Amino acid sequence: MGVSQHGIVGSAAESTGQSPPRVPIPVIVLNWNGADDTIECIDALLANDGVDFRVVLVDNDSSGDDFVRLRTRFGALERIELRRNPENLGFARGVNVVLKELLAAPEARPEFVALLNNDAIPEPGWLAALVSAADSTGAGAVASKMIRHDDPGKLDNAGHVFLNTGEILPRGAGQPPDDYSESAAVAGVCGGACLLRIAMLDDIGIFDEFFTTGYEDAELGLRALMGGYDQIFAPEAVARHRIGASIDKIRDFSYAVQLQVNINYTYIKLAPWPVAIWNLPWILLKTVALLTLPLFLGRLRLLRVQWLAFCRSLRLLPTMISARRKFARRRISAMALIGRQEFFARLYGGYFRRFVLGGKPTIFER
Repeated sequence: MGVSQHGIVGSAAESTGQSPPRVPIPVIVLNWNGADDTIECIDALLANDGVDFRVVLVDNDSSGDDFVRLRTRFGALERIELRRNPENLGFARGVNVVLKELLAAPEARPEFVALLNNDAIPEPGWLAALVSAADSTGAGAVASKMIRHDDPGKLDNAGHVFLNTGEILPRGAGQPPDDYSESAAVAGVCGGACLLRIAMLDDIGIFDEFFTTGYEDAELGLRALMGGYDQIFAPEAVARHRIGASIDKIRDFSYAVQLQVNINYTYIKLAPWPVAIWNLPWILLKTVALLTLPLFLGRLRLLRVQWLAFCRSLRLLPTMISARRKFARRRISAMALIGRQEFFARLYGGYFRRFVLGGKPTIFER
């Protein structure tokens, strides 16, 4: 479902019949104890051309001298608005502070907002490619081609896929980037490098602040899909991602448990009952496997994570049901959503080879 484009319509533009100039696109970048990465990210972003933009650079209360370094490097640049939060708000709330301001100022509202992780380095033309894709398709969100910075022969993310076991996962992770050279419909976009249409956010809402850092973009993407918005992958919009450079600073046992809780929360909040019932056999199979197989494999950390997440999810079930009742933007039919799902077997086969046969740690064990 395409959405109408918004801009500032002035009398001069109306009288000449010309399209009004666009409000510069805000690009939100959060920094937390990562000034070196942030400086490289912003320098690369400023080299982008082809579209008018400004940078909202937010320091999330870094503990060192990050803010001083960022102010010294970028404080005098008119294109950059440098802010500092009084506390670390995490990703969802940190970005939401800016999104709320954009949505509250309709007279100067941009058509789009871009999100860029401080550990992602956009290539020239990245933002222009995102905007071009949104303009040509009317999509509510556009995903970048995110390539692993330290292993450029592998893809990090080409949008999201929605599995019939309830997870929302990176599309194409670990695959050759050249295999993803065509535009495609996706079930969501990675918040590390993406473009979001402001009108869509005004309709479906911004990031759910149940989340702190982790899976909030997956939930937003599924919410957009449920709201009837097209989301697409733009292969020309390339960013190189230092995987884990930011998240590894907070990744611990509690983070792993909460990540699984976030997956459960998203599915319970958003999945229509017919979809949940249709998928129930596969979800039960996955749940039983996660709660038992790690014991036989000797993966005790994974076993603890899954059991603690299962118990915490049961305790939070009233919160999840309440969030479900408040969500009112279900415009896609249950059958259409089932048709957008991917069957889990193909991806799970790769996981079995890597994480079971290969013995590599899962995201819950790092």
